Amino acid sequence: MREITLATVAIAVVVWIGTGLGSTAAAQRNSLADFFTGPPPTAVDSDEVAKARVRLVPGARSHWHSHGWGQLLLPEEGRGRFQIQGEPLRELVPGEPVHTAGGVMHWHGAAPDEGLVMIAVQGGGAEWGDPVSDAEYLAEPSR
Repeated sequence: MREITLATVAIAVVVWIGTGLGSTAAAQRNSLADFFTGPPPTAVDSDEVAKARVRLVPGARSHWHSHGWGQLLLPEEGRGRFQIQGEPLRELVPGEPVHTAGGVMHWHGAAPDEGLVMIAVQGGGAEWGDPVSDAEYLAEPSR
């Protein structure tokens, strides 16, 4: 079930980014109408959803934090690290999106020896926690 939800979110993000948020609803309907059965999607609450394409240098990492609506990370190049509080450290690699549900404390960053470029999509603001310790960051990640 989680894989289906994550795949649906990833497809929606690609459509959302591909159509451009600056376009009008009518333009979206006209440009997407040929690719959907039934009415094409329209942007909902797009002003409250933030997206950014970020580059992190080796060793850079966020503090522990959560997002009100959750966060989707789409690694594009390089390697990184990601951890949900209380779970094992995971490696971030291109082509393997990571989703964190709303209100779940987590952190993410580049690998110690390699940078990371990723798209981050989140909503509902952020609640920031403590810095990630070196012991947490330097643990051996799982895939």
